[in-house]
This record gives sequence, C-alpha cells and structure tokens, in this order.
Amino acid sequence: MKHAFIQHNGEKRLIVIFAGWGMDQRPFLGLERPGYDIMAVWDYRTLDFDPSWTEGYEEVCVLAWSMGVQAAQLCHNAIAGKVTARIAVGGTQRPVDDECGIPHEIFSRTLDGLDERSLDRFMRRMCGGAKAYAGFEARRPERDIDGLRHELRAIGERCADDTCAPRFDHYLLTARDAIFPPENQRRAFCGTDIVECDSPHLPDFQHILDNYFIDKSLVSERFGRASESYDANAEAQALIADYMANLLRDTDSRAILSRKDADVLEVGCGTGLLSRRIAAMKPSARLTYHDISPVAPQGIDARTYKCCDAETSMLTQPAKSLDMIISASTMQWFNSPERFVERSIKALRPGGILAVSTFGRGNMPETAEASGVGLHLCGADIWREAVAAMPDAEIMQISTLSMQCRFDTAIDALRHISLTGVNAISRSGGNARSIAGRMLPDENGQYTITYEPLFILLRKKP
Repeated sequence: MKHAFIQHNGEKRLIVIFAGWGMDQRPFLGLERPGYDIMAVWDYRTLDFDPSWTEGYEEVCVLAWSMGVQAAQLCHNAIAGKVTARIAVGGTQRPVDDECGIPHEIFSRTLDGLDERSLDRFMRRMCGGAKAYAGFEARRPERDIDGLRHELRAIGERCADDTCAPRFDHYLLTARDAIFPPENQRRAFCGTDIVECDSPHLPDFQHILDNYFIDKSLVSERFGRASESYDANAEAQALIADYMANLLRDTDSRAILSRKDADVLEVGCGTGLLSRRIAAMKPSARLTYHDISPVAPQGIDARTYKCCDAETSMLTQPAKSLDMIISASTMQWFNSPERFVERSIKALRPGGILAVSTFGRGNMPETAEASGVGLHLCGADIWREAVAAMPDAEIMQISTLSMQCRFDTAIDALRHISLTGVNAISRSGGNARSIAGRMLPDENGQYTITYEPLFILLRKKP
C-alpha cells in the first residue's frame, strides 16, 4: 500500500481517502478541506497500512471509494482508536460478488483481458463517458499494467476475508455507476444511511469533502459569534433543553444526579441552556463540562470546564469512568455521532445513562432546499439499528419531535439562524438575499424554519 499527502498544513485532523483500484495520488490533487490534512492511500496488492502515517493527529476521518471500501474495512484496526467519520462511496465490502459487488464473470473478464486498451475503456466507463474522461485524463494515474493486474488479482482473492469493522456512517450510492451495479450497492448497505447520488463511478470528491466532514473551526467561530444572541433567539433549542431536563427528572437519571459519588459529563454545554436546568434540580453529583468554546458559560465553575473538541475528547475518555453523559443539540456537529455514542457507552459504568439529543432527517428542510447546503442527518430508524448493534447498550427511548419557528420575512428567518449559530455548515452557503429569494412562504405568508429534534436515552447493560 502506498500513500501521499494531498493537503498537508499541520492540522490536528486527517482525512484518509482509500482510493479505488488502479489509482495513485494524481486524481486527488487539489482537494482541500479547512481544518484537515488530506492523505490518499492506494495500491492494494498488500494491505500494509502503517499506523505511523496517522501519528500526531487527534482525529482521523475515512473516505473509502470503490475497491477502497473493502480496504478501509480490513485496515480499520490499525487506526480504530482515532477514527470518527467513515464514509463509503461507489464500492462495497465484498467488491467481487454477484449480489453485493461486481459480478464474478465481469471481474474475471476484466482481469483476463487487462491491457492498455481495456484500461482506457475502464477509465471512460468509470468517469461516465468520453466527455468526462477528457477532463480526467490530465490527472489520470500513472500505473503500469503488470502492477494493476497484480493488484486486481489480490483484490479478487481477498474477497472471502471476513470484514467485521464498524459500519459506515453514510453510504453514497453512485446511481449512474457502470462499474459497481447500483442495485448491488444498495443490497450491500441495507440498514446503513444510504444517500443516492446522481454520479458515475467516479464521484465529485470535493463535494463530498465539503458536505460530509464538519469544518469544526467554522462551528467554533459561528457559535462564538452568536454566544451573546443565542439564548434570546434559540427558542427551539430552549424547548429541547426543557424536554431533556424532563427526561432526566422522569427516569433513573435523577437518581444518578442525586448521588455524591456519581460522575456526570455534559457535552457541548454551549451557553448553558441545559446546564442551568440541571442546576435547578440541585444535583449532588460531580459535574464536568466539555465544549468547543474557550469561555465557560455563566454559572459554571471554570474549574469543571474543559475547552476541547468534545467528539475527539471522548476517544480518550477512560472506560467505565462516568455514570452519566448528557448532551443537547450538539452531536449534529460531530463527524460521527454514531461513533460518539459507541465511545460514550464504553466510557459509562454499568447501569450508567447516556441522554443526548441531536436532529433527524426532517431538520431545517426549508433552508437546505433554498441554499443547497445542509447537515446529513439520520432518522430514528437508522439510530435504532445502530444502537441495536452496540452489545452493551439498552434502548430506553429513541424518539423525535417537530418544532416550527415562523417569521414574517425570509430574511428574518435567515437572521434567526445567524443569531443562533446554526449556519455553521458552510463558509460559502450563498448570498443571504439570494437564498431568501428561493424560500417559499406558507399559506399565511410566513416563513418557517422546522426543527426535528431526535432524543436518544440509553442505559449501559450491567
């Protein structure tokens, strides 16, 4: 296996692109994402991924494409301790398979007939036709036929290997794929969050980087800017905090909060909306707080507050060190909320409780449709399947609500979003007036922002 940096600015976070068969670094040159270094790996004649390649990084995100999907699964253990997001596109864990990959007959014909001419045909099909291939040709990989033949043979022989790494957060199905049949992709990832893309086998990698990996520096910047206006405008978030507080009162969580020997962590305390509601319960437990903001909110003892990336902080949280983890309206800003929940369950003591809220698929569709930018969120069905695969987690509740905020003008709606910081999705979301012009009023002439909070209450099994 070979590797090369595509973007190397000394960041704390790394995106590893597991490329497809026949690739090198050339097709990925020019890719960028603020806050991340980017590395491409390729050549699967051997799967000798060296963990030292990721030394010095606090977080590693995986983007696996084509034959790289299986390679990413088989190499997972080498970097599992640092991995958050895992995105797959246009490939499957069983790349040579009649039902869930490239059919055996087609794969064998490709291998047996591989030469320069057939490789050209493959590349054109990969790109989606001659016109797209013409744009790709300048950055076409520089690989020799013997090496490609060896690599393809090794991939075919490796298909029987067991792949038991964690599942992917999202699967991007390439609907115009002439290499991996789309119907086989769908079968392979049944149960995973599948996003159908109007794309040939070769996707738009920059689009994926921009839309599936969180720019955490932007999150910190936008929420920091909105800190003074947040509480006065975050109506939906306040209702969510109320709901979360009621959950804590009405379950075994109240008993944990009343214990002097209990250790409770609030993740993403922000301006303290939920923190203040918990304080009103007069808890006796030892409370600590993690948030990306450098300043602790009012009412929180600075000695119990840690400024950090709460997602990566959970990667190093000792096992069985906490009795409860709580979080409201934060996980949607993590690269992998699912991985965060897994790590949280590991960090809980037996009988401990995880009480968190995030948002579901129906969140803020009005602005996503108008701007073309939105978070990729999972519904309650995907969350139930994900938690069911966590052997130590017991579901107490997974549910959603729908909340609507109404405004007289579209500009007022967008101003609300800015004043609460929830516009931290993209640095180039478009001109506000242009977006406002694409938003549609309801029958009363008002403009709606719909929130769909999703609540997850889990207990760690004894």
